[in-house]
Amino acid sequence: MTEGVYHTKSSLWIGSGATRRRSISKRYWFASEGAGGCIEVQLLTNNLTPIGDKRVIDRDEFEDEYVFEPGLLALEVQATNIAQDSSVRQLLDAQDELVATVSALGEKQSALQHEEREASERFDKGMSMLRGGYVKQGRKILLAVSEKNVKWKRRHKHLFNGFGTRLRKQREPEIALKHYLKAIELSPNDDHLCYNVARVYYDLRKMADCKRWLNRALVANPKLEPAQRFLQAITRKSYLR
Repeated sequence: MTEGVYHTKSSLWIGSGATRRRSISKRYWFASEGAGGCIEVQLLTNNLTPIGDKRVIDRDEFEDEYVFEPGLLALEVQATNIAQDSSVRQLLDAQDELVATVSALGEKQSALQHEEREASERFDKGMSMLRGGYVKQGRKILLAVSEKNVKWKRRHKHLFNGFGTRLRKQREPEIALKHYLKAIELSPNDDHLCYNVARVYYDLRKMADCKRWLNRALVANPKLEPAQRFLQAITRKSYLR
C-alpha cells in the first residue's frame, strides 16, 4: 500500500418518520504500513492534521473500506491520547453535524441531479485509482457506478455512454461494456450505442456478439456507415480464414 491520505464513508440517518433519510459521512485518515502486514490509520481533522492515537486494522478491511486520495497530503503527525482527548469526539460530532446541515440544504435540489453528480465524482475517483496503479480498488468503484440502483432518465444515456468510451480507451473493456449496456437500458434503439457495444465485443474477441450488435445498430439505422463498414470487414476476415 502507499502511505498517505485515504477516506472512508459511513451512513448517517437524519430526521424521523416520513422525513427520515440517510446521508453519507466522509472521514479522512492517514494510513501507513505497520508491523506484521497490518495497516495503521489515524483520524485527520478537516485541515488534514492527524489527531488521536493510531488504530491498527487488517489489510482486507483496509482494501475494502479505505480509498486513496492521491491529491491530498496530511500535515505532520501529532499523536494525542484519544481516550483522554475529548476534541476527537467533538470533531466526529462536528463532521456529522456538517453532513446533516449540507443534507438539509440539498433537499432543494433534485435527487436525480445528486445521483448524477455523485456518479461522475465516483467515476473520476475510480479512473484516478486505475491510473495510479490501484487497479483492484479502481475497478470496484467503477463497477459500482454502473450497478447502483437508480431510476435514471433517458437523457442519462449520454452519461453512461461517456463512461463506457473513457473505459474503452483505458483498455477496460469488461467494465466499459457494463456502462454501455446501462446506456442501452435507457435507450434500447440508439444505433450509436449499439455500435459502441459491438466495438467492445470486438475488443473482447467475441465476434458473434460483435456481429449481433452491429446488426442491431443497422436495424435501428440502416444508413449507419461505420456499422456497415465494420460488419463488412469482420465478415470478410472470417471468410478469408
